[in-house]
Amino acid sequence: MKTKHILAFFLILPIFIYIGWVGKIEKQIHTAKTVMVTMQGYDPVDLLSGHYLRLQPDWTETDCQQFENDVCPTELFSYSYRYYLPEFDAIEIDKELIRNTNLKIEMEFAITGKAKPLVKHLYINGIKWKDWFNQFSKQQSAH
Repeated sequence: MKTKHILAFFLILPIFIYIGWVGKIEKQIHTAKTVMVTMQGYDPVDLLSGHYLRLQPDWTETDCQQFENDVCPTELFSYSYRYYLPEFDAIEIDKELIRNTNLKIEMEFAITGKAKPLVKHLYINGIKWKDWFNQFSKQQSAH
């Protein structure tokens, strides 16, 4: 009987550790300073990963005044980011991004000290991507 309790404890322990870890990251994201970085990118296809947007920071178009000392900390950010989307949405967004160079793509990042910034949201023309895509889809179906 005692062995079953010990076994149950060790089976449940990793679940609680995982929940605590995810909770800590979520708290960091929600309490951290956020910044918007202008991005440029395209939609590659990976056989294992599916559809995603590969985005690179565009520091020439980013407002650096939102950072300390009004300087963009380019070394803090990665060279590129993958933003995963549902397959159909990624294909349609890619078509629109390639055809329309007037779209402004931004990523909202949570800055947590000296660690790599954490991606919070993707924006297209100042609107969260899902809301923008819904508006775009409605406009396309109306034509």
